[in-house]
Amino acid sequence: MKAALLLFASITNPKDAAFHEWCTTIGITCTGAQVRTTPQSVAGRGVFSTKDLVVGEELIKIPYHAALTQGNGALNFPSLAKELLHLREQNTQQQQQQPSGSALRRIWNRIRRKQPPIAKETNAGENAQEYWKEELTSYALEAIEQDHPWSTWIEQWQRNDPMQTLVDQGTWTHDNPVYTNIYPNGIAESILTAVNDFQEMAPDIPDYKIGAAVGIRLELVDDYLFQYSNKVPTSASLFSLAVSRAVGLTERVTAIIPMHDMINHSAQSNVEMAYNEKDGAFGSFSLIASVDIPKDTELFLRYTDVTDDEGKWDDDKATWLLTQWGIPSSPTGNTAPVEEEHTASSREKSVVDA
Repeated sequence: MKAALLLFASITNPKDAAFHEWCTTIGITCTGAQVRTTPQSVAGRGVFSTKDLVVGEELIKIPYHAALTQGNGALNFPSLAKELLHLREQNTQQQQQQPSGSALRRIWNRIRRKQPPIAKETNAGENAQEYWKEELTSYALEAIEQDHPWSTWIEQWQRNDPMQTLVDQGTWTHDNPVYTNIYPNGIAESILTAVNDFQEMAPDIPDYKIGAAVGIRLELVDDYLFQYSNKVPTSASLFSLAVSRAVGLTERVTAIIPMHDMINHSAQSNVEMAYNEKDGAFGSFSLIASVDIPKDTELFLRYTDVTDDEGKWDDDKATWLLTQWGIPSSPTGNTAPVEEEHTASSREKSVVDA
């Protein structure tokens, strides 16, 4: 307890202090790391080492129950879980009649952040992996509505990039009546603005590839709103945020993990995640130093690789890195980080990933 009080006292930003206090109450231990809002972070906010760390040393431990998964969501919100299961069954039948939609989901499942298979869930139900985006968003909204302990963490989900701005504005379908995801007859002004902004960030990526990726993300948001609006609470903004923070644990389990989701991206990561299966009833996650890390160094994960089998820069992979996380890259190998901090409009608490 004394160590926790010393940690809070050393954090000057109230938002960061509130987050760490929440971590303590939910069982997350941060023996070697701390979230900081500081210009020293590549994105304005990130996770830093609080002491010298040696390779293999654990710096953060997160109990499995703290992670937002479909299984944990069902345990915490059983009534909502029943509604989502019913919607899942309905949507599965529709997907069988519209195979193109199922293909789009499979594509998106392949490009989320991934870890080696490290966790299992038995209570998420059939076809859970097909609807992780929608259901994690629903559970996040319910947590805010019920002031569940997760709400303190979820209310800090923010980001600032052209894709999130586009979704927050909510204008992509009605500022141009001829909008389609392939844009054969024209491009909505807000979509064109997002594509142009992305192109300025990553001029080596062709604009048509950026436009196609933006279109796929918007189609996922459209499908989510069409299938879930007026049935359960929805938020396009929180959907987009959830998708960008999620990590695939197995082919069947996707999670948003506190502290893990605060760590910024770099092609040269210095931490990695492991799963401790025998730690407690459901296990825990550990963030471990993958290299020696001096005190007060920002910690990084590599969200995805943007090189091909020959080690060359792949503009297709780079396009997804850009539109999924707002991170530009180039053939020179330089990768700029995504900003963690954003305006308040990035989260819609009133109701509340593509």
